[in-house]
Amino acid sequence: MQEPAVTTPPEEPDLSTRLLSEAEALIRRDGPGGLALRELARSCGTSTMAIYTLYGGKPGLLQALYKTGFARLHAYAASAEHREAPLRWLVRQMLAYRRFALDHTGLYCLMFGGEKRFTPTSRNSRFASLAAPVEDAYPAFAALVDAVGTCLAHHRQAAPDPGEVQDLAFLVWGQMHGLVGLEIAGYADPADALGRYRKAVHFICRHCGAHAADVEAELAAPD
Repeated sequence: MQEPAVTTPPEEPDLSTRLLSEAEALIRRDGPGGLALRELARSCGTSTMAIYTLYGGKPGLLQALYKTGFARLHAYAASAEHREAPLRWLVRQMLAYRRFALDHTGLYCLMFGGEKRFTPTSRNSRFASLAAPVEDAYPAFAALVDAVGTCLAHHRQAAPDPGEVQDLAFLVWGQMHGLVGLEIAGYADPADALGRYRKAVHFICRHCGAHAADVEAELAAPD
């Protein structure tokens, strides 16, 4: 007689994973300032002592979320890469930024909410400054710089000055952040927000030398 197959229940995520996931949900609901360790511990069926053991307290937990947010933003940026089609790359890069912000509003507000909420530890010092003192610091911004520079070079048929590329990429980031921030804060009509964002993308790409019809075609193409 054949013995019945033994079904092994799936392993539950480890405590640190559950804490980060639930903490992300809480900051999405209440904002980074509303994260309460007691509520978080209760939601995960653990104690606040476990949070202190894993993260040293709320600042350490926020830092872990901060790191998670930048890693996730970089993943969105990487998914937009199209080196063989520079205009498409830049358009997709900017659209991916908005998509990340709206998909993860809690993390986005923690990352770019108008103030540094803690000083990164040496372990995560690469997130301490936009000056990018070490390789791979702020990799999502590095990807934007790469996309802007590649698009400029393609349309000018010449390598642009690196300083110009950095300055333009920073201005592009500021434009994206401003529009997304207004949208998240409720100052932009949801019915108009995407259209206005697309107009900004169009303007930036035209500044990089792309033809209007080509930009429109990229904006109309499916992701």
